Amino acid sequence: MVNDLADPRPVYIIDARDRIVFVNPAWSRFMAPARGHGPGLSEVLGRPIWNRIPEGVVRQLWELLYARVRAAGGSVFVPTRADRVDERRLIDIELTPLADGSIRHVCEPVWSEARPAVALLDPAYPRDERSLRCCMWCRRIQVRLGAWEEIEDAQQTLAIAAESSLPRLEPGACSTCKQSLLKTFPARVA
Repeated sequence: MVNDLADPRPVYIIDARDRIVFVNPAWSRFMAPARGHGPGLSEVLGRPIWNRIPEGVVRQLWELLYARVRAAGGSVFVPTRADRVDERRLIDIELTPLADGSIRHVCEPVWSEARPAVALLDPAYPRDERSLRCCMWCRRIQVRLGAWEEIEDAQQTLAIAAESSLPRLEPGACSTCKQSLLKTFPARVA
């Protein structure tokens, strides 16, 4: 963990009971919104990773990933989008099992690009009773059954204007990302 403190890449570790036991300074900066602060250490350390991962298929896929990484004993890379309001970001998360059952996560930035601010991604924007399913791996939005689009395109397709309130983004997994993960780790996921 000494080297992880100085690592410029975001690093965090969960223990064998899936509690977050370490985050480095780069992780805190990475988790911060474009103009703000990330979660405080007291909100993260010692708490289950499941407090940060929603119920349903998203959690099932992460549980599967963790079980397979621990069983296989080798590192695995999981590509994911980690977009901000005004920036697209792609990262590879390297999951490495440790001898005590812990898993080390290293977030390797692959690319990022600026974009006009997207109100749907702004956690400070007021939300109403409507909801949209958002893939937690590619950040696309489900516009109809089986059809997912980039958030800007989905906003146009669904005629969503930045009004006094916007729909909530419900975490999900598009069929492309779900199949990609299941091919890496074949198993049953609802």
